[in-house]
Amino acid sequence: MTDLQPVQPFRLETLGSHEALDRVALHRGGAFDGAGAVAILPARDEAERIEATLRALLAELAPGEGVVLVVNGSSDDTLARSLALFEAGDAPFLCLDVDWQPGRGSAPLARRLALDLAFELSPNAHLFSIDADTVVQPGWRDGYQAEFASGAALVCGAIGFDPAEAALLPPTDEAAETVLRECRAAAREIEARLDPDPLNPWPHHGNIGGANFGLRAGVYGAVGGLPVTSFGEDRALLRRVRALGLPVRFSEAPLVWTSCRLDGRARGGLSDELKRSRDEADPLVDEALEPAEMLERRIRARLAFAQAEDPSERARILTMLGLTPSQIDVVEAFATPGEAWTLVEDLSPALKRERLRRSQLSAELPGLLRLLRAARESAADPAGSDPA
Repeated sequence: MTDLQPVQPFRLETLGSHEALDRVALHRGGAFDGAGAVAILPARDEAERIEATLRALLAELAPGEGVVLVVNGSSDDTLARSLALFEAGDAPFLCLDVDWQPGRGSAPLARRLALDLAFELSPNAHLFSIDADTVVQPGWRDGYQAEFASGAALVCGAIGFDPAEAALLPPTDEAAETVLRECRAAAREIEARLDPDPLNPWPHHGNIGGANFGLRAGVYGAVGGLPVTSFGEDRALLRRVRALGLPVRFSEAPLVWTSCRLDGRARGGLSDELKRSRDEADPLVDEALEPAEMLERRIRARLAFAQAEDPSERARILTMLGLTPSQIDVVEAFATPGEAWTLVEDLSPALKRERLRRSQLSAELPGLLRLLRAARESAADPAGSDPA
């Protein structure tokens, strides 16, 4: 898991003295008081794309719904182009032009800043996160509304590549990419079958990205804000929501197209992954991919811990996972099983994640496929289809 970084909450009245900010300028228009939803996005040197992003977003938002944009250490005219669009329309907006203290700035921190202020401005609004190189597709807003109406607290929307940019991507090792996709699909289905989630029957995309997620009104305050990491803040948020036992939905209905350029602005983001797969001989792969034995151990231990009602049985499970008596006491003090399990995964040497390289996946795929076959045979089929 990526290390979390402590961050003071961002508040409008104290932005000028916030520890992470060196300079901030605010540009505001309209009132957020009655907004049913607020969309947020960080942007850094996105003058070429920001207008298309904002036009599509504003076309999807309902009247009175607003936008918080953080222009994050930019040197181009991202801010001017954004303000021109906002001022020509009637949607409430808050644009922040910020510079960070040395060594502090990042896309995750800019996303946290935007979400904190959106929640402050409209605490009873749904919150949506996109990226500045992302274009929401028709029906995006209605897709979120339907998922919230069904009870989801966090909705992880679908993310596709901009078709025009995808056609221009330089080639990669197609055989290796096929193995990567097969490993990822097998791992997701294994989890769905060994630990089925009624809210997400298989198949589902099983992913969260900062370019397209939504939080139902009030949930942002319940989770304590966006976790700030060096990268992967979206996955950290997903872990936090699940730890609190709140319902998560992986949905195809809210769809965006995002850039698949190789010169991205955020370290550890999609562009970095695409570039590594083309430039490096043997790149590291998704941290969620692991050998079948480790994946099965993680899922079955999590299930056993969640189902154990007796403290002595939970202690036995945790001892087997390598936790010390004092660590077990700390785990037992957590209010929810999900929060406790999140700490267990951080502490357990038996569950420590080791990043795999692309060359290792060919050796790991057969084990994952064997585990998948066994999971299909032994578990109820979440999709209700023929397990063969």
